[in-house]
Amino acid sequence: MLYANTNPILFRPGIRKDFRDRWDQYPPEYPNFMKTGTTSTPEISAATLTGPSRLYELGDGEPVSYEDIIVGPKAVAIDREFGLGMVVSRKAIEDDLYGLANQNAKWLADSARLTYEYRAAAALLDDAFTGTFFKSMDGLPLLSASHTLLGTSALFANMPSQQVGLSVTGITALIDLANHQVNQNGDPIPVNLDTLVIGNNAGDQNRALQIWNSELEPFTAENQENALRLRMTQKGGNMPSKGPVVSHYKSNPKSYFMIDSKFNDAHFDIKRPVEMEDTKDFDTGAYKYKVTTRFMVYVFDFIGWFGSNPT
Repeated sequence: MLYANTNPILFRPGIRKDFRDRWDQYPPEYPNFMKTGTTSTPEISAATLTGPSRLYELGDGEPVSYEDIIVGPKAVAIDREFGLGMVVSRKAIEDDLYGLANQNAKWLADSARLTYEYRAAAALLDDAFTGTFFKSMDGLPLLSASHTLLGTSALFANMPSQQVGLSVTGITALIDLANHQVNQNGDPIPVNLDTLVIGNNAGDQNRALQIWNSELEPFTAENQENALRLRMTQKGGNMPSKGPVVSHYKSNPKSYFMIDSKFNDAHFDIKRPVEMEDTKDFDTGAYKYKVTTRFMVYVFDFIGWFGSNPT
């Protein structure tokens, strides 16, 4: 950015001091639905294995049979590098009457933060039904009506056959699917759906709060207990304790997800934290700033994730 390209408004007196030069941001959202961490390698490999399911009945004197473990396919996640820079001339800084021309570091820091949020929302939440960026261990999107399992020919669904909007009916459909959660042998396993992720849709946010916080069944005239609360709290289960998690960065405001955080296998791993560098160009005297980072977003196992993608 040369002096001639710098907005001359910064060089003129009489402008009010409270420039709208920076905006507040929402607290970090992606750690609410992804496991965050660091990595020292440029790629991470993952695989799943399973042992036998049940014993076989033996006749008198009949020997036992032996089975091998089943190992699923290996998946590899590779990090990506992101960066951006800004340049401001020395004259622009000298003539700036308001001290705003040389704020590149904070603007670039904000850009890095937003990159994390948008990348996590796009690569995981928006992609969960299509598998464009990432597929789960069976080669299907994270959410599918026909997931395949290692130890059985049976299929498993973690999305409803009909995509219903956020409602008592929609949440009930996801809980029904969760009640049929199985392991890789097709044997039932318990899940505790403790996280609800919704989009930036006012109607969905209001409905989620009513469903979660009402002692009586919402949206009905009958004075009866909220059956969803009873189902979620029976046998030690819980309603999502932190309330609905809103993702302001995913492109589809209507899709929603319920997750068991114990089984959640969606990851956001940072290889190189946000790194800020600056230098002065000897020939022009301009100040140059850049920010870079390396991270990976990936998901492998679909168990513990349930969602709906209404249009």
